[in-house]
Amino acid sequence: MRRYETIFIIRPDLGEPQIKDIVKRFEGLVTSGGGEPIETEEWGFRELAYRIKGERRGFYVRLDYAADSAVMNEIERNLKLQDTVLRYLSVQSELETDVAKAREEIETRKRKIAEARAAAEARMAAAAAQRAENAAAAAKPEEALQEEEIPDAPDEVTGGPEGGTEQN
Repeated sequence: MRRYETIFIIRPDLGEPQIKDIVKRFEGLVTSGGGEPIETEEWGFRELAYRIKGERRGFYVRLDYAADSAVMNEIERNLKLQDTVLRYLSVQSELETDVAKAREEIETRKRKIAEARAAAEARMAAAAAQRAENAAAAAKPEEALQEEEIPDAPDEVTGGPEGGTEQN
């Protein structure tokens, strides 16, 4: 089986239940044709570069699946007939694919993204704590700083008891 990706844009004026029904319908076309859906990503509402059928926004969906070319043709035919779909594009991403391996790669990628997000959030929290600590230290009154005991500097640094050492 070949691996395909189909991205389509749905009209933005539909409700969430209608959008879910459309996505489920195209996933069902894949399975009824003997293919296997690998991943379905709903990218959400985005601005279009130009007006399409009078719309400035659209709901983007990416459907990743493994199937024969006849299934991909049937999906495109249904996308063309669907009035709620503004645009679509299908591409063949692999000539031969192993569905289990593809799903495993996707899960690995998602796990790495989640780990990277967690690490970034931890760094941001540490930076925020450091900023709060610095702000608290800066807000400390100068009187408290003067009360702290400051050790005497050695004579070489201060110039000694005579007030300075000049070398001739």
